[in-house]
Amino acid sequence: MSVDPFWLWLAAGVLLIGGEMLAPGFFLLWLGVAAIATGLAVSLLPMGFAWSLLAFSAFAAVAVLAGRRVYGPGEVESDQPFLNRRADALIGRTFTLEEPIKRGEGRLSVNDTQWRLRGPDMPAGVRVRVTAVEESTFLRVEQA
Repeated sequence: MSVDPFWLWLAAGVLLIGGEMLAPGFFLLWLGVAAIATGLAVSLLPMGFAWSLLAFSAFAAVAVLAGRRVYGPGEVESDQPFLNRRADALIGRTFTLEEPIKRGEGRLSVNDTQWRLRGPDMPAGVRVRVTAVEESTFLRVEQA
């Protein structure tokens, strides 16, 4: 018993679109559309399995590109670009040391947060500028 390739591609398309409902992200949707388009192409033009895979690849590329045009690139400009990168928001700012930096490390209070510093040894009361973030937890400072 042989199954018509049209039905196989149609079933694959329906399964992919159904998978989109389980794992939303708008990517399986476009692959499902490509599988259905491949099924339609296979029903209209006699082609072997290798050619149908090539057709699916072409339809998938076109469908994904069309989907990106419909839904955009996915990146949205935020009004708070440092929301999840608070340390990066401190780069370029200057502060006064409340505690000295000893042996290359120290601490700095900014609002209600204690930051660990790295930089040259300096006494308390010196103005410092944050120049970088190291290892996501240390602020690199230099004398301002």
